[in-house]
Amino acid sequence: MDSIDRHTLKALQQDGRKKNSELAKEVGLAPSTMLDRVKKLEDRGIVKGYRAVMDPEKLGLKAQGFACISLNRHQVKDIELLENEIKKISCVRACYHITGRFDYLLHVVAPDISDLGKLVKEKLATIPGIGKIETFIVYVEVKPDQGWPIDAVQL
Repeated sequence: MDSIDRHTLKALQQDGRKKNSELAKEVGLAPSTMLDRVKKLEDRGIVKGYRAVMDPEKLGLKAQGFACISLNRHQVKDIELLENEIKKISCVRACYHITGRFDYLLHVVAPDISDLGKLVKEKLATIPGIGKIETFIVYVEVKPDQGWPIDAVQL
């Protein structure tokens, strides 16, 4: 990965709809060369896809939080069951298997605090094998997800 790839990744991460001709002009390449470079980034799995960034409040999702989950048992079947059930819950934005006091960290959203409580009680807490759930409500999103730190990538 060189400085042109790095610039390309930063630009696409900021605006996935950026025109190939604009990218090419920014880095001083022919549009066909730029297109080839982007295709190679996609083929290597570095660029996995493109999506629009939504405003959750305008979608009616005014409550978000984090749920930390501990399992009762750490057997493969229990882990697989939990992970498969979590994948089915649309209000779980992200799920991470982590180290430390808890086994999983989930980013969850809902229309309001009441619905967030129902999500925890009726969806998460009913998954077999869960030992404990601790939730943290988000007051304000101080720094939204702005993508991966491309500047930290080694050349």
